[in-house]
Amino acid sequence: MSGGLFRTDGGARGSSGLDVSDPEIGKAWERVRQGEEEWMLLEYEGKSKLKVKATGTGDLPLSDEEIVFGGLRSQTGKFFCLMCTGEHANGLAKGRAAAHKNAAFNALDGTVGEVCGLSVEEFTSKLKELKELEPR
Repeated sequence: MSGGLFRTDGGARGSSGLDVSDPEIGKAWERVRQGEEEWMLLEYEGKSKLKVKATGTGDLPLSDEEIVFGGLRSQTGKFFCLMCTGEHANGLAKGRAAAHKNAAFNALDGTVGEVCGLSVEEFTSKLKELKELEPR
């Protein structure tokens, strides 16, 4: 007898419906992996597709009005997934992003952890903690 939200019969898992097939995502992540860029950010294009928002080094261009996913190369060469859910982003969009998180993170090969925040302030605080924990 079943009745929970998750399949326990070994059947195929459902899809989140997130489209991460844009080849620019893979190219941007490869530049981060190769050390050409320090980070990359992805933003929504519509309700269920991600595209590259920006890549770069130094500070990340974040806003409390939007939701972004991404990846980061740390100073020690480790790779982390990123998710910043802007404090003032639409509530339905926040719920959708929570459902899409795993699919977005799975698009970035070779990561060892994640940094997530429910506001730019919380996200930058957690990112700072990560950098302070890394050996120099």
